[in-house]
Amino acid sequence: MRKFPHHLLLLSAIALLSVMQRLDAQERLQEKDIIQDVRTDHVSPDQTADQTVEISSIKNPDWKSYRVMLKGLDAFEKHHAHAPQASPQFILKPRRLDVSLSGLNLRLASDEYSRTIPLASDGSFVLPRDEQAVSQQAELMINRKKEMFRWWPLVQSTGVAVNHRRLGDLRLECEMFWAIHYDDLPFVARNLMRAVGGPCQTRKMILSFPADWMGLQTATLVQGERHISLLVDKEKSTYSITLFNPDFSDDALIELRFENNDETASPKQVRNVNGLNVAVKL
Repeated sequence: MRKFPHHLLLLSAIALLSVMQRLDAQERLQEKDIIQDVRTDHVSPDQTADQTVEISSIKNPDWKSYRVMLKGLDAFEKHHAHAPQASPQFILKPRRLDVSLSGLNLRLASDEYSRTIPLASDGSFVLPRDEQAVSQQAELMINRKKEMFRWWPLVQSTGVAVNHRRLGDLRLECEMFWAIHYDDLPFVARNLMRAVGGPCQTRKMILSFPADWMGLQTATLVQGERHISLLVDKEKSTYSITLFNPDFSDDALIELRFENNDETASPKQVRNVNGLNVAVKL
């Protein structure tokens, strides 16, 4: 991959900040889930000297273009080797604690075409390939107002224990997520992320994945005798990792330990409604 000059990365970062400064109050409210300012609180202690640009929680409407979501399926097929025992899925994740999955419906529809997409109890679903839906320029729609759910890829290999994530699953989710949400990013942010190779194929990207529950105590990347402690954010909701790490194979595991989850205590788990953070090291 062609190296992108450091000074141009810095100029792109400055341009990102300039975009934020020009937003009026209404635009800032709408865009606050897309771009955040330059910060280092999501990087590990040995990286705090590096300047980063953070892109957080891409905003999601109550519908998605079917053609765009199919890009996620294409990415799954292209990078399936990361998780050969997994099948492609997606999941609707609530953005607030007061949002319920009860009564949630998903359909693939256009003006002249409609079909129901079954949802599992956790909001996950399998997206079919439907040529008629493509030709009709159909959209995936839920029966909820905007900004209530996030649309996520979901990769889960068989045999992975509870409170563990397989590294190859996360790598494949990243490829799917990038394929789906690339066009949602502002122009400057797209160029910045593309210049460093995208979030999945470079050491310059630090991704902070949300755990399923709040109260995350520790996150440890483990393979054999090797292990790395991952940074957990102050809210105890996310763990940060650079997915491009040749020292750990796809079969490496991330062990997540939560507060109050020992065998003698009754866990009081609070659902995590935070999104994915992407920090770009300059």
